[in-house]
Amino acid sequence: MDQNWTLEEALAHYRRQGAPGDQGMLVALLREVQGENGGVLPSWAVAEIAAVYGLKDTFLSAVIKRYPGLRTEEAPHRLELCGGPRCAGRDAARLAAFVEERYAVRPGGVSTRGGFTYRVTGCMKNCPNGPSLKWDGTLHSRADEALIRKLVDGG
Repeated sequence: MDQNWTLEEALAHYRRQGAPGDQGMLVALLREVQGENGGVLPSWAVAEIAAVYGLKDTFLSAVIKRYPGLRTEEAPHRLELCGGPRCAGRDAARLAAFVEERYAVRPGGVSTRGGFTYRVTGCMKNCPNGPSLKWDGTLHSRADEALIRKLVDGG
């Protein structure tokens, strides 16, 4: 697509490329819309995409959550803590309590204090280096409270 496009033109272009049935093309559309809007997917654009393509909001939200590079206005970042048994034995539960208390968030929710979505996952397959977490899809080993503060608060 050229740089002077409207959302309607983008929707038509990606429909010709196979969206929404081709999830790769749907994700390409979402990435382009995000790029044109300062690095986030505006809620109005997500709603328009869902309406025009006849998609349920929950389906489109699930697609957006599946791709760490896609960010909505409401929560530009994603924090995932490993909930596997080995990480749990290495202070992951304590880290989860820290995140939930400090940033006023529960698993599956959005932190109003830190601007991120938060969830506890299954095993991240990084057992020897736990506890593990992912910030915007990037794996971090031997996570601790200082790392979380650095990632979330930028300090």
